[in-house]
Amino acid sequence: MTTGEEELYAPYQTPATATEEIEPYRTVSRSAVISVGVGVLALLGFSFPSLLPLAMLGIVLALTSLTTIRRYPNEYTGKKIALAGLLLSAFTLLVATPWHIYEYMTEVPENHVRISFSDLQPDPEVPELMIPPKAADLSGKQVFIKGYMHPGVSSTGKVMHFILVPDMGTCCFGGQPKMTDMIEIKVTDPTQSIAYSTRRMKLAGTFKLSYPQAKLGLKDVCYSLDASMVKK
Repeated sequence: MTTGEEELYAPYQTPATATEEIEPYRTVSRSAVISVGVGVLALLGFSFPSLLPLAMLGIVLALTSLTTIRRYPNEYTGKKIALAGLLLSAFTLLVATPWHIYEYMTEVPENHVRISFSDLQPDPEVPELMIPPKAADLSGKQVFIKGYMHPGVSSTGKVMHFILVPDMGTCCFGGQPKMTDMIEIKVTDPTQSIAYSTRRMKLAGTFKLSYPQAKLGLKDVCYSLDASMVKK
């Protein structure tokens, strides 16, 4: 058989591109994408401890995504996205949590008692007493408390006299808070005068009781604090 005949009767060779297997379409894991978004939001946990649970949610979502991708490699993709979400949330949880614990353990000045607005509320067992015995016992003592500036001084620049309230609702929307949800703050150090802010504040000083009276446009203010320390 001649060379020409060999070429004529040789089996037909299909182009390589025609025999290549088409790669199946894979969907990006939805939980991987969500884990990144949650991980970014979790970074706010450095400023707001109440958002730290988002870091745990981000870790769960990322691990769920990685497990799904490993089980169904021909159907799902997005491993790098899930790893990014995992790193964001893990970083926040591992760094912000001990940082907040350290801050909590060291933020109260020496010889001061940590209190909260819940300590100043009426005792359910003695509802006729508007000022609970626990609050009365604090009178004259050095205390440390956190709260928000009432917006009544929002347009007056730096101030040394304002009302402290317990939450953002009362802080941002104004109005007349409950009597036991207000503390009249008198800053004793002029260098610590402070402008209005919606951020949570830390204050330390001498706690006092007074007869309910009108203060800074609000009525029935019965608690006061001579603040020697004011921090945002």
